[in-house]
Amino acid sequence: MSDAPEWPVKCRVQAAEGWLTLRNWQEAKAELDKITDEKSRKHPEVLNAYADVWEVSEDWAALARYMEVLILYEPDEINHWLRLNAALLFSGRFTEAHERILEILKVHPHHPALLFKLAVTLGALEKLEEAEWVLAELFTLENGKYERTYLGMALSWDELAPLREPLLALQRKLDEKKSGDTDAEVSE
Repeated sequence: MSDAPEWPVKCRVQAAEGWLTLRNWQEAKAELDKITDEKSRKHPEVLNAYADVWEVSEDWAALARYMEVLILYEPDEINHWLRLNAALLFSGRFTEAHERILEILKVHPHHPALLFKLAVTLGALEKLEEAEWVLAELFTLENGKYERTYLGMALSWDELAPLREPLLALQRKLDEKKSGDTDAEVSE
């Protein structure tokens, strides 16, 4: 399955991508529906193109189904798991989103994006103390390498809104530390 689809399938996928760039998911789907060979329709590139269609059309149930299939073909592709989590969250399937993100975290226990999505999922489940612990773990990974990036993201997610005050306090602390570091560099 790893070999790329051949022309005209490749052309259909590229045409669908072009339609999606224009946010026209109906034409993109119509282009993909012209692929009739069953083997080609099951190719990961074609499945990914359909997943893009479902994402643009906001058909979260269809996106979740396609991501499940893609995970069967490419189980170590982290982006598939992240997209599955998003589709399940948008569908209101919080418990399932939680179970699935825990499943991939068994394989990649310290992946920052997966930890962040776990925190968001826990927030959606209103398990705020657990979400806070996951964020604390994420922020300390590799000596705080991901702290600033994911702190900014955490502040913008509605699911983590109840944690905004402690997150803002952490951001102020980081800003003070950065300001102190800058002052120290200037005085040297």
